[in-house]
Parts: sequence; structure tokens; C-alpha cells
Amino acid sequence: MRTLALMLMISLAVLGTFCKKKPEQNVVDFEQINPDNSNDYRYIFRETIREQEERINKYRKKEF
Repeated sequence: MRTLALMLMISLAVLGTFCKKKPEQNVVDFEQINPDNSNDYRYIFRETIREQEERINKYRKKEF
């Protein structure tokens, strides 16, 4: 009975180490790089820009 419990604990420990969330890789979108090898920072901050625009448009009064 103890060996079964020990094997279960070991298997759970091993599974716990392999099932953790892997870190995101640092990648750059292809559209971000211009032909002259400069960066287009709109692509880096596009989520922030989109959220700000949604916030602004949310409180803007609609005409008619």
C-alpha cells in the first residue's frame, strides 16, 4: 500500500514539472520590420492603441 502511494506521489510530481506553462518566446511580427530594417512601433503597441481607441469611442456621443 505504501509503495503504491509512493509511486502515485512520484508520478504526480513528475507530471507537475512537465505540465507547467511554458514561457512565451520573444518574437517579432514580420509586418513590424520595414524594408530599411527599421521598426514600425505601431505593431508593437497595437493592442494598447486598440484599447485606447475603444475607450475613447465608448464615451464619444453618437450624432443622430
